[in-house]
Amino acid sequence: MVGWWTSLRLVEQFFYLVGFLSTLILFAQLVLSLIGLGMHDVDADVGTPDTPDGMGMDHLDASAQHSSGLGMISFRTVIAFMVGFGWAGAIALEQGLPVILAIAAALAAGTVFMVVVYWLMRSIYKLSDSGNVDLKNAAGQSGTVYLPVPPAGKGMGQVQVTVQGRLREMSCVTDGDAALPTGVAVRVVKVLDGGTAVVRRVEVGNE
Repeated sequence: MVGWWTSLRLVEQFFYLVGFLSTLILFAQLVLSLIGLGMHDVDADVGTPDTPDGMGMDHLDASAQHSSGLGMISFRTVIAFMVGFGWAGAIALEQGLPVILAIAAALAAGTVFMVVVYWLMRSIYKLSDSGNVDLKNAAGQSGTVYLPVPPAGKGMGQVQVTVQGRLREMSCVTDGDAALPTGVAVRVVKVLDGGTAVVRRVEVGNE
C-alpha cells in the first residue's frame, strides 16, 4: 500500500485523497442519519434582546421570505461534489488522460454528483412536506446551526431542529448582530411565513 501510494504523482495523490476522505464523510453521514444522530439539543432559556438599531423583524421578513427550504449549496452536496471530483480525477489519470482533461472530467463528474444528490434530497423533503409537519411548530425549539448564519440582514444559513418528532433542516436568519457558526446551539424564536426560522444563540448556563 505504501509503495503504491509513493509511486503516484502528486496530482494523483490529491485526487485519491479527496475521493477517500469525502467518501468516508459521506458514509459517516449516512450511518448517523440511519441511527438518528446528527444534532445536539441544548435546553437553556434565551433572553429576548432588542433587535439591532435599524434592523427590525420586518426587515428580516422581507430578506428571508424569498428563500426557504433546501439550497443547492449545502454540506451534503459539497461532499457529493468532492466524491465525484476525487474519484473521476483519479480514474481519468489512471486511464492516461492529461492533467487538464482529468481536471475537466473531475469537475464535470463532481457537478453531476452534486446535482443528483441535490435532486434526491429535494425529492425526499417534498415527500416529507406532504405529511402533516407544520414548520411553525419549530418556534421555541432548540437546535444546532448546520450552515453558518450571517449577522442580521446579511444573509441566511441553515439550522437542524426537531419538528413534531422529525429532524429537519430549515433555512434561518438571526436578529442578532453576531454571526452564528456551524455547531452553535440556538433556539428558534419565530418562524416566518416562508418557512424561514429566526434563531438566537443559546447561552448555556443562563437558564
